[in-house]
Order: sequence, then C-alpha cells, then structure tokens
Amino acid sequence: MDIKKLNSLTKYPSILTYHRLGEKGRLTETLTEENGHLHESELVYLYEKVDGENARIIFFKTDKGDSDYLIGSREELLYAKGDRIGNPYGNIADFLKPIAEKLLNSIFSGNDWALTVIYQESYGGKTKAAKNYTASKTQHYRFFDVFSINKAELDHLLALPQEKIAEWRDHGHQPFYKEEEKTAFVQRLELDAAPLLSEKPGLDFPRTIADTYAYLKEFEHTRVGMDAAGRSEGIIARSSDRKHIRKIRFEDYERTLRT
Repeated sequence: MDIKKLNSLTKYPSILTYHRLGEKGRLTETLTEENGHLHESELVYLYEKVDGENARIIFFKTDKGDSDYLIGSREELLYAKGDRIGNPYGNIADFLKPIAEKLLNSIFSGNDWALTVIYQESYGGKTKAAKNYTASKTQHYRFFDVFSINKAELDHLLALPQEKIAEWRDHGHQPFYKEEEKTAFVQRLELDAAPLLSEKPGLDFPRTIADTYAYLKEFEHTRVGMDAAGRSEGIIARSSDRKHIRKIRFEDYERTLRT
C-alpha cells in the first residue's frame, strides 16, 4: 500500500468558520456558505470543540485479510503497528496505541469495510490549552468523526495519482458517517466522544455575529475536563449528514467584537 497516498486519503478536511473571515482575522457579517449552509438543515448538532491535537487512527485490512493500523497527526503518519514508523510528535502515537490495539480485533467485526478511519482530538498533556482541562498534565482523547470504505473503493482511490486523491478529499467525498451511524459506532466500540451539547432547528440558528456570540456563551465552560474545568474552545455545528459543518470559536468572535 502506498503510504503517501493513504496519508492523503485519510487527512481530516479543514472546517470553515461560520462567519467569513475578513482582514486581520476578524469575522464579517457574511456567512460562509460554500456547499450550502446550516440553515438548510432540519437539525443542527452542536458539539464541543476540544482544543488539542487533531489525530487519526487508520484501520485497514491487509492482502492476507488481517487487520492493521496506522496512527497519524493531522498532517503526517506517526506510527505503524509493530514500530514500522516511529515519530514522537505530541505524544500522540504513544497515547493512542493502546486504544488502537483494543479496537483492532473488533473494528471490522460484522462489516465488509477495508478501511475505517477514526478521528479524535488528543488533548491535555503538553498541548497549549492543557490548563483548561487538567492541572496534572493528564492526556486524553475525544472521538469526533469516522468514515469507512470497502475494498473496491479503496483500490480505486489508491490507483489514482496523489493529486487526484487530494482533490477527492478536498471536495468533500470522504464518506463520513451520518449522525445516527456515528452514535451507534461510538456506543459499539465504547469510545469517549466529544460531547453533544445541543440540537437546534437549522432555521433557528443565529445569523449575526452578536447573536452567534451570545449563543456561544452558553457553552463557555468545557465539559471534557479531567482534573480541571476551564474554558472551551468553542463549538462545532453540523448537519446530520455532515455536508454542512462549521467551527465557531470564542477567539474569533472576541477578536472581532473588540473592534
């Protein structure tokens, strides 16, 4: 398997801000509406945005039918089962290895997937916002997304040039699980997930900067603290099918409202 192609195929896509960014990182009153917007959704699901290091565990079936895995940060692969790749960045690999090993024999149970990628935020420890979650440098993770593909799809994608794989990913073709599927996945594998804070009708979701910030303030304190409970980074707002997803961060709104 081409590791560079697999890395590209499984990178987590960037999430747009809810309001469009303008000069000097300040938000504008214009909503970011590429590929539609949240108000088209029957329900908007609001999750806490955990402030740590984006990480992924890539499970795949080998040509022999065995299950294998890789661990990566947002940009690069850090570890392959059996120490075939070793990168200590952010203590991500060492922390996630026991979780990957625990899931390895059950991740493909009862399905015909050839690849499943789970995404989590590795937080606490020595990350920059650790003080909001821990006073003792404890590290933990919170799952937030997953997608799977079968062998025919995987073989087709890996046969493409790397730039075509990146184009496939950047155009939103990674088949992320819908809300109910994602919830069932979390429950089956007993994962610790980013907390679902609220469900709100899309048409009722705030639109102005001031109203959005006022709504954001309802979720100011983190719900995933370990031995501390400081401020949350913000929220992720998404539709059930994840076709509409936006990040709403305190930092962006407070920077804008100060001016």
